[in-house]
Amino acid sequence: MFKIRTDLALETREEVAEKGIEDDGILFYEETIDGLVCSQIDITNGKAREATGRNIGTYVTVEFGKVWLKSHEDFVRAVETIAKKIKSLSEFEGGSVLIAGLGNIYITADSIGPKALSNILITRHIKNQMPDMYADFGMADISGIAPGVLGQTGMESADIIKAVAKRTKPSLVILIDALASRKISRLATTIQISNTGIAPGSGVGNYRHAIDQNFLGTKVMSIGVPTVVDAATLSYDVLEETCTQNNIEPVENLTHEILRNALEESGGNFFVTPKESDVIINEVSKIIGYAINRSFHNDISFEEMARMV
Repeated sequence: MFKIRTDLALETREEVAEKGIEDDGILFYEETIDGLVCSQIDITNGKAREATGRNIGTYVTVEFGKVWLKSHEDFVRAVETIAKKIKSLSEFEGGSVLIAGLGNIYITADSIGPKALSNILITRHIKNQMPDMYADFGMADISGIAPGVLGQTGMESADIIKAVAKRTKPSLVILIDALASRKISRLATTIQISNTGIAPGSGVGNYRHAIDQNFLGTKVMSIGVPTVVDAATLSYDVLEETCTQNNIEPVENLTHEILRNALEESGGNFFVTPKESDVIINEVSKIIGYAINRSFHNDISFEEMARMV
């Protein structure tokens, strides 16, 4: 079962301006950290929530580009920048962390959650078994779960995570998931972090119970990467780019919604992922895992991480 939610990024000030509500419920920030563009949107009131379709909270987008084609130094820069954003947004002050890697590991584009989890240093058991080593390395108390999807387990991911959280009592839950991109340019080239929770499956019309602070009773952070794009978005972006490059007048009144409806009526509004999807997912899931390690296991180097995970 394919379960992907829609990306929530508003990456540029122009996109915010299009909504007509900048400085009236939306705060926009943009900065460059070590060569990576980082943008942040704060949704602060009900008016902004209604206009954007996003819950009140903070949304951070880090653009790392086609990192799977870049050098090790670029990989390290991406990890360190994302780690800074995770630290800042989590406001973690101690206690334990539960990491949930959402998605179907048998579908490449939906497997980023479970694969990222495999790159995270899980330490909850070490605290009891080897307390001296735990203290010496300055490790945080981290546990992890890959709850699968409804078709595999017969249970909602939200219910599984809630049951585990009730048992382990984390002070922070981090959800890692794949996204359906709203723009081709974001496909597998950005990471999105928010403190508002998630609604699994929303990106492909397969809505599931929202996993947020109200549901779990503890602070929730979500981390996602756009791994697929629907045919309507792909068609619209290609037409728009073609018109721009060739100085052609765009077709009047042709909107994304019209394309989506036309494709759905003909049964052609499918989802597309890059041909290098397996390589991309492996590389990006490692970036997410290492960034979480750097956020909560400060004293462990990249070389140590590579050996320990």
